[in-house]
Amino acid sequence: MRYPLLSFLELQRLSKLLAPALNGAQVDRIFIPECLEHPQGFFKNEIVFEFRHSQLYVSLRPQACGIAFFAKKGLRPAKTATHSAFDLSLAKSLEGNRIQSISEIPGDRMLQIKFQTSPPLNLFLNFLPAIAEGVLMADDQVIASSKARDTFSIPPHRELNEEMLSKIPNRDELLISLEHYSKLWMEARTFEAVSIRKQKLFSHLDQQFQSIKRKVKSLEQQTEQSKRDPDWRYFGSLLQTHMHAKPELKDKHFSLLDYEKDEIILVPGDAKLNLKQQLEKYFHQAKRNKTRLEEGTRRIDGLQEKLQLLEKNLNLLRSPAEPSLDVIKKIEATTYLSPTAPDRNTSKKLSSYAGKTYRSKEGFTILSGRSKDENLELTFKVARGNDLWLHVKGRPGSHTVILLPPGKTASLDTLLDAANLCILHSGGKEWGKTEVDYTQRKHVKKIKNQTDVSYSGNKTLVVEIEADRVKRLYSEE
Repeated sequence: MRYPLLSFLELQRLSKLLAPALNGAQVDRIFIPECLEHPQGFFKNEIVFEFRHSQLYVSLRPQACGIAFFAKKGLRPAKTATHSAFDLSLAKSLEGNRIQSISEIPGDRMLQIKFQTSPPLNLFLNFLPAIAEGVLMADDQVIASSKARDTFSIPPHRELNEEMLSKIPNRDELLISLEHYSKLWMEARTFEAVSIRKQKLFSHLDQQFQSIKRKVKSLEQQTEQSKRDPDWRYFGSLLQTHMHAKPELKDKHFSLLDYEKDEIILVPGDAKLNLKQQLEKYFHQAKRNKTRLEEGTRRIDGLQEKLQLLEKNLNLLRSPAEPSLDVIKKIEATTYLSPTAPDRNTSKKLSSYAGKTYRSKEGFTILSGRSKDENLELTFKVARGNDLWLHVKGRPGSHTVILLPPGKTASLDTLLDAANLCILHSGGKEWGKTEVDYTQRKHVKKIKNQTDVSYSGNKTLVVEIEADRVKRLYSEE
């Protein structure tokens, strides 16, 4: 949907519609309007002049410059917007003053708004799409400019003959009324904001998709390598069978008879180890290899699930039919990319995290580890310092993390959501009332040369698993 940009003839007609509504109106305040559909929550180079009962919206964005009027107050200030020097100068100079008149510069797509001030102030608004600009002047001096210029001169009057005028657009259907034109403008603004949000989300999800594909490929290679490793348990069993004979190591190998196969098997050994240590090493390597295979397979399965979900969402965003804002919000809810405060670093870490993701009623992301490796990855690679970390008191179990956006805290309800998951993934479904500690992630430390952790600054909840709460969390997984 395109913006209803106006020719200078149409702007001339618009100024005549605006004059009765604006002449004598006092500017109560000037602000940057919010746009909840936009990823940032607002568009740059937009300002609103608010009067007692009405608002004048002005856009000085390239290729999207225009003006709209609302008889009722509807636009609100953007909470996250940063004011430019031009915005601040307008507010300082014009708030509390009345508009004397509004008119167009003949032959140009420019409006002039005069204010009842001493000395007289004039705001020039240039609506040429390529060079949209606002300039506030007192006599011949520039007070403020959206392009930080020091000088400005009013364009000379252009005389156009009838033939030239006939070629300039002058569409009656656009300017049926101020209300009609303003509605068209805001519909185009919303459409652009949703399109920007969709493109940003698509780009983010596509980056995640490619990152996870690379991670899966790497894990598959590691898993295949583990499968090609020697059968350490078999070597250990052979050596254990011949321990009584105290076999000797020759050329870095033991020559051991496999009674079932009735053949000599060369088993690699280490000259620095005695037979008992060598046996322990075989079984340790066998256990490690089995864990690596199981963990690798589990991670691959988890990441494949994420790939399927991402592909589904990407296809929705690719669809020729533009997805609605509700669809975009639903897709955003599956990522850690807030439209107003994107945290790409955490989102990137989450993309390669194979564990399950849950969402509280407040919309916070909850992650709960289900193995030692997953616990350590979650706590020391994904979670940030101010995120909340939970663990069942006095028992080995799941590390559970509530990811908190900057400046946010979790309610008791969110803490109970996370505590239920923590107990459940620690094997405590039948424990009854259970103590769960929680603290900020920055207070959790890894114990050297161990997979255990220590923590401080914690508080404790006494929680019993609630079936309805767990059901809701799993339905929103």
